[in-house]
Amino acid sequence: MDTREQPGQLFDCDDCAQYLPPVLISACLLGIPCRWHGRRAKKREALIARLKKHYVLVPVCPEQLGGMPTPRTGEYLNGTGAQVLDEGLRIIAPETGKDVTDFHVNGAKYTCELAEIVGARRAYLKAGSPSCDREGVAGEILNRAGITVIRVP
Repeated sequence: MDTREQPGQLFDCDDCAQYLPPVLISACLLGIPCRWHGRRAKKREALIARLKKHYVLVPVCPEQLGGMPTPRTGEYLNGTGAQVLDEGLRIIAPETGKDVTDFHVNGAKYTCELAEIVGARRAYLKAGSPSCDREGVAGEILNRAGITVIRVP
């Protein structure tokens, strides 16, 4: 029987796209100007092309999800995301002296929630970020949720 004649078929099989699983990716790696300074990072064309063959890309910026503006202060994580979550390590903006830990933690939680909503089991995150790095706050929360975090230099 022709698939177009099957009851309950909405589209011809020729119209059906192959299912690709979702994967989270740091939005800045896609060239979106969400980094702390508000400028575009170099778009990772080769990485994007490789990932798009196997995944549906879901861009995330944990800092923005946590409520931080762009541009924003440039923080460094003097420790690990695990220390922030387990030991009370604080993230302080060097320019202002303001404690921005809650922004990073909240953004990490929302990032994990998005992963759960879309069913992502992997995340490609920008290295060197207090949130996105595999050792960062979002990286740690995703890892604890069983999501594989890949660090992108």
